[in-house]
Amino acid sequence: MIHMQIEPLGISVDMEKGKTIREGLEQIGIRLDSPCGGLGSCGGCGVWVQPAANVPPTPHKNISSSKAAEGFRLACMAVPEGDITIRRMDHYAYDRKPLDQGDRILLHRGGGTGKPAGAGEKRQGKGLAIDIGTTTLVLLLVDLETGEIMASEAGLNPQAANGYDVVSRIHYAGTDQHRQEMAALVQDTLNRFIRDACAKASVRAEEIIDICIGANTTMLQMAAGMDCASIGRSPFNFSIKGGTDYPASLFGLHVNEAARVYLPPILHAFVGTDISAGLLLCPEFFDGDKVVLFIDMGTNGEMCLNVRGNWFTTSTAAGPAFEGMGLSSGMRAADGAVEKVEFTEGKLRFATIGGKPVKGICGSGIIDFLAVLLRAGFLENSGRMAGPETLGPYGKNMDGQPVIQYGEGVYLTQKDIRQLQLAKGAVRTGIDMILKKGGIDGQGLDRIYLAGGFGNYLNPFNLEAIKLLPAHTADKIVFCGNTSIEGAALLLTDVKKRRLLESRLGGMVYVELAALPEFNTAFVANLDF
Repeated sequence: MIHMQIEPLGISVDMEKGKTIREGLEQIGIRLDSPCGGLGSCGGCGVWVQPAANVPPTPHKNISSSKAAEGFRLACMAVPEGDITIRRMDHYAYDRKPLDQGDRILLHRGGGTGKPAGAGEKRQGKGLAIDIGTTTLVLLLVDLETGEIMASEAGLNPQAANGYDVVSRIHYAGTDQHRQEMAALVQDTLNRFIRDACAKASVRAEEIIDICIGANTTMLQMAAGMDCASIGRSPFNFSIKGGTDYPASLFGLHVNEAARVYLPPILHAFVGTDISAGLLLCPEFFDGDKVVLFIDMGTNGEMCLNVRGNWFTTSTAAGPAFEGMGLSSGMRAADGAVEKVEFTEGKLRFATIGGKPVKGICGSGIIDFLAVLLRAGFLENSGRMAGPETLGPYGKNMDGQPVIQYGEGVYLTQKDIRQLQLAKGAVRTGIDMILKKGGIDGQGLDRIYLAGGFGNYLNPFNLEAIKLLPAHTADKIVFCGNTSIEGAALLLTDVKKRRLLESRLGGMVYVELAALPEFNTAFVANLDF
């Protein structure tokens, strides 16, 4: 057996010889984020190991010889030969109550074994799994026969230049010229991703014959160049159809001319294919004996609830604040972004991605920061920031308002706090209302599945501390990452799952929050921390 100590979590695991570091971590509920699904191509699951001599190098274009010598390894490829300690995993999810082995949220993609997916019949050609998020775009190139993820690409959604949220973009796209512009922004980016992915995998674009897209309904219609005005006003009608397929040319994708784009079921104008695809990653959502809440924490906070076979869904206008956008020092998860905050020995301590100097703060860091400020007495439950005299060395006055400085030229302002309160209040109200519609409270939930790039790196107890989640629910959380892209990949490699979603989701009840008489009162109450 190999003994592996995991820091800074302070836990360990004994694993069989011949197992990878990634497999050892999964034994105790830790899942590293890697877009390639553990095939060693993306380089996203890097960890530092000590002693380095106990783990053979894992060559990769992003690992320099000096980093390799110091002990940097890809967890999915690294097979320890002796006892080790691993440190500083940048992107991971830790389920402190792991599911039974058969229920783990793992995407089994075949891994190049040659085993055909789906109904047992080999599928020839290549496919694309695409996630069109309000903030980010992700693309996976998939071998349809083996399920292997051959290449991956990701980047910001360039439409953000014309509005952070869907309402702003709907307004901008009100003319034919702007509608075409918004479609071209996404289509051009996706086509660049396709070119780059094909080049990496030595694949011709003409080999791509099947595509699955996860996206909210507005992003789908915008990507197809369709008018979105009716989505932005009551009764919120949309034109695109879910549970069906379209020619790839509708989305301007430069692939095989006969290629089709499959769209999973669309549950509502504000609950799109990203959510229905993502439900495939929640093994208990279709269990008639379970009570399960699924939350996708992105720019739009979508939720689905299963109460023993009765299904409900709703959506909230969370805005981009929890993804770091729109804040004075907010940023996406990149080097220099604060991802963890602690308050020890009277000092604020910040951990950044890549260990770089503080440039700003991303979603996981924001949640930590709020929780720490509340515990330290730097922030009142009302959201009012303490004065500079209370904030000590971190406090500054800027334009007559207190701010917290946590890096060179990097601040958290009172305006930032108010934006975060609005986002938190919207999400929590959605949770409260959908639970009430289902006739339960937080105590009645068996599990909460938290999806989205924002949710993948969070401390669940800090979510509860700022009252984003109901009391005593932190230990029910399972982080499941970008379920939209992983669900889309599953729908490519197992076509049976398309029929599953189409047959099971037709009875979903949409909860219109704004129409509930208690909504405004609940929203105001939920602004407090």
